Amino acid sequence: MDLLYTVSEKRSPDDAYLNSLYNDGGVCAVSSKSVVAFTRMTARQDSYRHRTPVCSVCVMDLNCPNEPHAILESVSKVVWLVFSSEGSQLLVTLNSGRVHLFTKGAAIHDWTATHSCNWDGEDILHINFFHGGIRTSLQSGDVKVQAPYMEKFTALPHKPSLVDYSQCAMNGFFAISASGLLLVYVVNHEGSFLAEKKVVLGQTRDNFTVAAAALAPSGHIHIATWKPEMIKCWRAELKLVDVDGGKGDVKVTIQAAQSFCPSRSGSNWHASQKNEGVVQVWCLRYAQLEDPNSLLVALTLDKPTQPSPSQQSSGGGQSSGSVVHVVRRYQLQDQLRPLLKVFKAKSDSTGIATKEWVCEGEWVCNSAVVTLGSPSRHLLPSPSPAPLPFIITAATADAAIYAINRDTMQQLSSHSVLSVRGSGEEAGVSKRIGGARRVVSLCHTWTGLSLVAMDSTGSIHFITLVRPADIGPQWAISLILLLEFALVSGQDWWDLLVMTPNSSIPTLTDHLTDTFVQHSAPLTQHLHTRFLVLKTSMLRLLGSQQQKAIESRLQAQLTATQQLFRSIRPVTCDVATADKNISAAIQSYLESRSSLEILDLEKSVDHLCSSVNIKDCQVDPGQLQNLQPLIQFATDLALFILFMLAQNSKFELARDPKIVQSLRELVFVARLWHRQNKLVQPQMLHKTHSVDVWAQIYKLLTRLALTLPAEPDSSLIDECVLLETQVVCRELPLHVPSRGVLADLTASSPPTPLQYEFGQSDIPSVNNGGVQPRILEGALPPVPTLDPLHYHYLAAQEPRFICTRCCSVRASWWGDSESVWDHHWASNCICSGHWAKPPISPSKPA
Repeated sequence: MDLLYTVSEKRSPDDAYLNSLYNDGGVCAVSSKSVVAFTRMTARQDSYRHRTPVCSVCVMDLNCPNEPHAILESVSKVVWLVFSSEGSQLLVTLNSGRVHLFTKGAAIHDWTATHSCNWDGEDILHINFFHGGIRTSLQSGDVKVQAPYMEKFTALPHKPSLVDYSQCAMNGFFAISASGLLLVYVVNHEGSFLAEKKVVLGQTRDNFTVAAAALAPSGHIHIATWKPEMIKCWRAELKLVDVDGGKGDVKVTIQAAQSFCPSRSGSNWHASQKNEGVVQVWCLRYAQLEDPNSLLVALTLDKPTQPSPSQQSSGGGQSSGSVVHVVRRYQLQDQLRPLLKVFKAKSDSTGIATKEWVCEGEWVCNSAVVTLGSPSRHLLPSPSPAPLPFIITAATADAAIYAINRDTMQQLSSHSVLSVRGSGEEAGVSKRIGGARRVVSLCHTWTGLSLVAMDSTGSIHFITLVRPADIGPQWAISLILLLEFALVSGQDWWDLLVMTPNSSIPTLTDHLTDTFVQHSAPLTQHLHTRFLVLKTSMLRLLGSQQQKAIESRLQAQLTATQQLFRSIRPVTCDVATADKNISAAIQSYLESRSSLEILDLEKSVDHLCSSVNIKDCQVDPGQLQNLQPLIQFATDLALFILFMLAQNSKFELARDPKIVQSLRELVFVARLWHRQNKLVQPQMLHKTHSVDVWAQIYKLLTRLALTLPAEPDSSLIDECVLLETQVVCRELPLHVPSRGVLADLTASSPPTPLQYEFGQSDIPSVNNGGVQPRILEGALPPVPTLDPLHYHYLAAQEPRFICTRCCSVRASWWGDSESVWDHHWASNCICSGHWAKPPISPSKPA
């Protein structure tokens, strides 16, 4: 394992004693969108200079670890943080028994507490969401890397934890308390509270110290708890029932499952077993969230040691004890046992078939295990084309983190958080604090290849668990499969990007492109924008591929604009049906040979209108007004490309057929809408009003599309030069650089590991004019503070959000309007980053 970066609190010698606020530990969790939630301790001081500890829940993008955003402050300690599978909801559990359900808004800092429940006095040992019934996985067996997505990925059968009367999954969460209760909270489809239930585990209430739960494919909730000398297991079933008044209620059925005693050695319960001594279980965890048959147990054995003969002869007959710290993996297996032990079993006797927990392996360490970490799923098991080891992690009391192979229970690597030190004037403070460090929380990313660890000083460590050199040539195949899985499943690919070797990026993008283009048109159209965003994210990691990254980003933005234009229904359409939408007719017309031969824009529009009903081309004027910035962007980009072609015939963007054809379609559709509403037109600085520049742009784009992939002829270049005398063009900031960890990794000599401090962030420059050198001679300089996605110029004091992965900015009012484009990009930038408030100076940390 390798430490990629560490983010810590900035401390002075006067603040070092405040480290005691972290003595009770902290907690962190990471979502499938690469958002990490964690706790920070601060001290609130009143007028009498009395300090009150305050626990804050913060969220941040893994790419910008120095920009946390607080979503909750509480004087009670936070003991659990759990994200939902899609990353849009967060459970926050306090030690007082109160649970808050937060729902994410548009930006990463926008979390709203939609539900709260108060289980007063209950000590929550485990909490999690219901299973939604969606379980996508990679196909096991002999599957080729070039195979289509339908052959690589499959939807495994998995029942939701709770369904309504129409068999649709319901939202909610459950918890296990130390007093032996199963607590259930159900939310209906409208987002309102439906029911709350408390059920006793077993016949009577009991006291437990550790608990874990798994969500079985059958829809049951499997629970494992620790009581001295016994790990007791249950199976819970949730069912929606009718009650008086028509309001639904939840019926919870608890059944006892196979339990076992970890103090007994051996796998044969009917044989004479030897007691291993006093056992204390510190942590229980199912190896996979959806597999209730594999259980990880971290325990301490106090083994009695028999005295030697010399000690017995000298009178030292008392036995001493040795303490052993072990992590065991138990597997629930089918076993065949004889009916009666007192009789000799015959060779042909069948016996009794039963399920038993069998110890499949153990890992021994020298220090007590504090916590265990395990990914929710193993995506590339052994039968897959490029299997990866199933890695679990264990944190010990000596501040060490160990990576363990789950199948063999053999240690793979280790890392100590004591090795993290400050620099400069903070080195002394960091050294004093570092001696008291210990790991308090572990959480794996959705891929299982990376780990987020939190220590007792409040520092966050991001650790990669797999080295590409250790995997060998199969690592490239594994990356392709995981990137494609992220593409089709909607997961975030950030932790895969930071593990991608720069030398393999061109090869990986070519393989991904070759596989993507072989799919059917509906699937390609559905995933086209997201695929281009993935391609852009990979190309930006390599300095020599920045031009291709610009092309891919522009293609993604133009493709998203095209899909929006094609989805708009005419006002004559009573029902959203395909036969009334003429986008298909426009697309087929522009791709035909006849449209390429008609260079005049007005004649081309007339030719289309002669074959369709003109009423089917009329669009709601309100929608057209919202599309005006996109029309302006397409026109300015087309004008910029043509001007660059006049000055440099080798300009890469002018030689991309997809970009040229997309711009041609957008200019054509905008002219078609202009006939309905004269306000729909791009704004340009004309040098002369005797020429229809709009039509000239379409003419030159058509000629260029007809010429490509051949070299543009001299007459086309001359017409582009003539266009410079008719209109003024403005320089466009095409390159939007990355920021955060991705930008630091692409530096010429990045430090290893990267070190950050909470709140010490460089706000990205919103003056896009300084991002890239001027490349278009005679053009107007770019206007500062440009929102490149919405193509909106921001005022100096206008509230804005910044992207967590690139230097894009946008106005904070996005998502409040009725524009479909605004709603589509309200949560994420086109680089897949999250929108967030600009960082501000944080409160004084503990």
